[in-house]
Amino acid sequence: MYGSIRNKPDTCGINRKATRRRYALTKLAPAKAWKERHIDDWTTLTFTEYLKALHLEIFGIDYVPMGGRWAMEQGIIGNLIGTAGKNAKPRMASNESVKAFIDLTFNAYTPTSAYPGTSFGFMFTYRKLEWSRIQAQELTKAKRQASVEDTPDLEILNGWW
Repeated sequence: MYGSIRNKPDTCGINRKATRRRYALTKLAPAKAWKERHIDDWTTLTFTEYLKALHLEIFGIDYVPMGGRWAMEQGIIGNLIGTAGKNAKPRMASNESVKAFIDLTFNAYTPTSAYPGTSFGFMFTYRKLEWSRIQAQELTKAKRQASVEDTPDLEILNGWW
């Protein structure tokens, strides 16, 4: 009945049938299906699947997390993008900036015979300069957007002169 939450009328009563239909229209793809999800809807699991696919595509070998511990890498990602649930973590960075960091560092990495692949944990630990640059770009973009939104409407001054 309703295509999105914005179109929902302001009523106190809840129409369960309409609510189920609305959520059925906006149901997200599974968390592992990173190609089917919008970047804003990515979770730590989605990022993990993206890391696996990108690593296989770039280096041709399976992805192995830093120290062999998935929980550690997912914890780093969770600290950046925030988590929900009982022990929720606040968002520190946007999903776009985390993905940009992954893309930048994975494409810049040169494999060696000793280290034929890389991991997010390694890159986040030893490539902080790239992370700082991405954060600075995001901050500049946010400031530019805020200044555009704060520009006063000068049309009201047309009748003054």
